[in-house]
Formats: sequence, structure tokens, C-alpha cells
Amino acid sequence: MTHPTKPNGVWVPWLLAMVLFSLVVAMSAGILRSLGGADLPDAVLAGGTAFGAAMGLCLGAVTVVKELRKTT
Repeated sequence: MTHPTKPNGVWVPWLLAMVLFSLVVAMSAGILRSLGGADLPDAVLAGGTAFGAAMGLCLGAVTVVKELRKTT
């Protein structure tokens, strides 16, 4: 039986970096959508979708890296 590792203070800067990266992606998607002629609600919806997708990919990548480190 393996014991979970104690969380160290490394998660906070990584989580902040993931949120900031996702915000940049969301802003870019919203701006591009509005430049394409969409109205404000459509641009905000596109930005929110892009934020969720980018954040999901970032968190998924962390999980994959943790699992790969266990096997090697």
C-alpha cells in the first residue's frame, strides 16, 4: 500500500500559471470571435469555452506526467 505524498508549496505557482495561461487563451478566443463579427454574448461564450478547454488540458497534462513518473 502506498501512502499519498504530502502536498508541498509547488502547486500554488503551477496552478497560477495554468490559470493565467488559460486566461490568455480565453481572451484570445474571445477577441478573435468578436473580430469575426460575433456579438458580446457569443464572444464571452467562446472565451469561456476556451478557458475551460485550456484548463482541462493543463490539469490533464499534470495527471499524465504524475502517472508517467510513477512508472519510470
